[in-house]
Amino acid sequence: MPWELLTYLIAFLLQSALLGCCMYQLIQLSDLESDYINPHDATNNVNWVVLPEYGCQAALTAVLLLTGHWLYGGLHAVLLAYHVRQFMRRQHLADVTEIFRQVGPRKQREMAKLVFYLLTFILAIYKLIEVIVLAFLTPSGRKAAAKVLRDAAASMHRLMR
Repeated sequence: MPWELLTYLIAFLLQSALLGCCMYQLIQLSDLESDYINPHDATNNVNWVVLPEYGCQAALTAVLLLTGHWLYGGLHAVLLAYHVRQFMRRQHLADVTEIFRQVGPRKQREMAKLVFYLLTFILAIYKLIEVIVLAFLTPSGRKAAAKVLRDAAASMHRLMR
């Protein structure tokens, strides 16, 4: 159980960093679109967080897959494959001369990644809380807590429909 707790704690921290990187890029692109920042500064600011975001994504995917969380890690592996593709094609950095043409598509990509990161962040929080609760309960209480958590997840699923 302590390894699972450590795994989800690391996932929570890395997901927080990914959310921060994504929101920072969205803010910079919105500021550029609204003419609050010049293209050179916006490009530098956006490019400054791209490689750390890719590194966090790679670390998170590796941790999840190495600890046997196949579904959660597989979801992140898809996004990591997209990041690797962007990096190999040299499309990961914004170009100062074409940033105004790239603002719309970049914002759409960042919004899609933000939605993905938010959903997986919620999953990380849920799993972290579940592991903490189950780790500190007695054996008989673990069964009851698992049932409560399953019921809560089922009710959340019904609300999302």
